[in-house]
Amino acid sequence: MGADDLLNLRRRHLFLTTILLLLSLLTSGCWSRREIETLGFVMAIGIDKAQEDGKIQITAVIAKPFAIGGGDKGVPQESPAWIVSSTGLTAFDAVRNFASQSPRRFFFAHNRWIVFGEEFAKDGIVPALDLWSRNGETRRTAYVAVAKGATASDMLQTQFELERMPSEGARGTLLDAERALSSVVVISLSEFVQSLESAGSSAVAGRVEMVPRPQEFDIRGEVVREKVGASARFSGAAVFSGDRLVGWLDKSETRGMSWIHSKIKSGVIVIDNPQTPDSYVSIRISRARSQNKIAVENGRAVAHIKVEAEGDLGDTTNLIEPLQDRDLWSSMESRMAEVIRQEIRTAVSRGQELQTDYLGFGTMLYRSNPKLWEQLKDDWQDNVFPEMELEIDVRATIRRMGLVTRSDKVTVK
Repeated sequence: MGADDLLNLRRRHLFLTTILLLLSLLTSGCWSRREIETLGFVMAIGIDKAQEDGKIQITAVIAKPFAIGGGDKGVPQESPAWIVSSTGLTAFDAVRNFASQSPRRFFFAHNRWIVFGEEFAKDGIVPALDLWSRNGETRRTAYVAVAKGATASDMLQTQFELERMPSEGARGTLLDAERALSSVVVISLSEFVQSLESAGSSAVAGRVEMVPRPQEFDIRGEVVREKVGASARFSGAAVFSGDRLVGWLDKSETRGMSWIHSKIKSGVIVIDNPQTPDSYVSIRISRARSQNKIAVENGRAVAHIKVEAEGDLGDTTNLIEPLQDRDLWSSMESRMAEVIRQEIRTAVSRGQELQTDYLGFGTMLYRSNPKLWEQLKDDWQDNVFPEMELEIDVRATIRRMGLVTRSDKVTVK
């Protein structure tokens, strides 16, 4: 290679390097940036029917970062959240219409909750679901709940004594109830949508109720509330058939569902004291698991449910001396097992009454015998599942009695 060729090659390299540097300068920077000072962080969403026919109402809880930490001593504190509603022909239309009320663009990536009002859920929730799945800014990890006997807008007005931000108070209450009671439903939007699409099962969501605390003033519009005017309680579940709300589960029915699905984390079982009439023994659930199988026998569907549960003595309302009575321990275990069987029966009976298989027995059959499921699926919810029989086998074991071997003998005077 001659000197001229080498010089030309170096010039070409220099030219290409210059072009690449210029292009990198042109493409650098955050051309689609969103400054934090221009965003309103959405912490919870409520969905209701609007007063105008055919429209959807969206209610948003917006965090006020400058108010969450509280004010200085002697300076009035602001509410840590702004609650605002908007309407539209679609959910996306309603969300965009917030722009006419807010100086900041709403940002949904931190949203904790999607709450449906009862009346909206009864009419079907499909019109409001697509936005939260299609929009890349939203997260499908948000919890889903239905407000029993209330609109979502009213529910989002509730507060919690130990948390300033309502969305965090609701989250903490729900998770604590799940850990301590196993009688609530904790479900994300992703799981909820999957259950709506699953073959052989119906969806469930959390159930939340308002707990009024009457005040001498109207809580709406107050910047600072010295007392909580209304709080929320999580208990039971909301049951769907398709996308429509069809009924509710109480605590016992919801825990029966948890026994079947091996979702028991803890809880308390109260039984009659075998030694003393009109007194009770509390047993803390420490461990549980289940095995389920469904088959068609003699032309009828039969569900076989096997549960193994362990617990510890919590307390008793009267004297109990396990070491003095060999039969006492087994008697308490038998009564514990009967409570579990009854909770499972009530959970299944509630589904059969509503003609909606929210427990997923149809899905079990679909997975174990797809060909048989194809024959039964069109008739499952209305006829086959309501007539399904149960075979329940429960093995309950009480492991520990606490720090004492018997109750304190207190003389009643």
